[in-house]
Amino acid sequence: MQRVHSWVLAALLSVCGAQAQQALRAGYAKVDITPDGPVWMGGYDLRKTPSEGVYPGEKLFVRALVFEAGGTRVAFVEADIIGARDHARLRESIAAATGIPAANVLYGDVHNHAAPSPNPKRNGEWTAQFDAAVVEVVRQAAGRLEPVRVAAGQGRSRVAMNRRAMRLADRESYLTFDENARSQSFGEFKTDNPVLIREFAGDMRLGANPAGPIDDAVQLVRIDGRNAPLAVMIHYPCHGTSLGGRNGRISAEWMGRMQEYVESQIPGVGSIYLQGAAGDINPRVVGGLDGYQDNIAVTRALGEEIGREVVRVYRTLVPGTAEVPEIRIAARDILLPRAYRDLFTEFRDPVIRAPTTVVQIGDLMWVTFPGELFHAIGKFVKAACPAPYAHFMGYTNGSIGYMPEQKAFAEGGYEPSVSRLAPVAEQVYKRAIVEMLREFVAPGAAPAGASAQ
Repeated sequence: MQRVHSWVLAALLSVCGAQAQQALRAGYAKVDITPDGPVWMGGYDLRKTPSEGVYPGEKLFVRALVFEAGGTRVAFVEADIIGARDHARLRESIAAATGIPAANVLYGDVHNHAAPSPNPKRNGEWTAQFDAAVVEVVRQAAGRLEPVRVAAGQGRSRVAMNRRAMRLADRESYLTFDENARSQSFGEFKTDNPVLIREFAGDMRLGANPAGPIDDAVQLVRIDGRNAPLAVMIHYPCHGTSLGGRNGRISAEWMGRMQEYVESQIPGVGSIYLQGAAGDINPRVVGGLDGYQDNIAVTRALGEEIGREVVRVYRTLVPGTAEVPEIRIAARDILLPRAYRDLFTEFRDPVIRAPTTVVQIGDLMWVTFPGELFHAIGKFVKAACPAPYAHFMGYTNGSIGYMPEQKAFAEGGYEPSVSRLAPVAEQVYKRAIVEMLREFVAPGAAPAGASAQ
């Protein structure tokens, strides 16, 4: 059954003694970061040459949304790329340019595998332009603050699909386990004499798993300005991999098409998509897997499908007036255990630090993670949040790679094989995040879903 709620924050001014309480304010901006020429794309090992141009009509952006209340500001920053880097340095640069404390900047990427990765050595000129755009977009958003009213709601989408597919029988095939990493028919390892590759029943591989679980929640925050729509925040966990490793052209992927569609249907609104816990979630069509070929028309169709759901839910939300909320922010490093195999070289430091930020604005809450979290852990975090409308942001303020569920290490497959974390990291993280969320709970209460068992 569809669940749609409205929650409202006000643009109201009241005076208590000599001190005025300011309204909640927000500002939105986006800056074009589309490369002018060839760049090295990220996300796939299969590519060995720079990009071959940009799909017609496609653009990449970095987007920012800044909130302010009671003298506290927080900035959400998302780029249509993959492999955001130098998070701490860029957050400090944003702070210097805007006065927003670096700890209050949530900077991430949408994990778009059809986009470039910032890299001073391989993409030097574009990386410099990108870094400047990240600072500039927050400066613009912070300069456009205006009183706002807010409503939150939720829909559903099956654009995403679980990507951990177990082999049901022994088989031999000329296809490699992951055609977007290595291939006998394309790229560096292309050969005229392919060999049969043996797989066994029970092997876990990357692929479409229609029976597998996902987090299908499409979460929205509608933000209206004085007299018109201002912005919409869109949360949905799903990799940007509908175009695979054979694709050499720049695209904003399904996420970019979704946002373009939403903005075309709601004149004046600016969208910002915030990637979620997508570590084990792909679109239901992935170029280079399960026999699918890269097809920009399919990518755009996926984006428009979820875009229609965003627009439908958006139009049910009715911002109103209420008391002005406080913006509360907590930030700390959660310490996680390093993978055992790495202890042979990193024995002096068996810990990986996961910078984590929690933001609460009234009935809204966001929790960040610096990497690729499995969706079930993301759902746990949202359930543990002591706020009616909880949102999870992956790929934010750092990059520590995959954190699978503990059971996935026994199942095998790609994500646990490349994770830098020990299997017990899931339980360590759950205990730590619940403890962090307690800071936002009234005395005597406990976060919902607070069991870390």
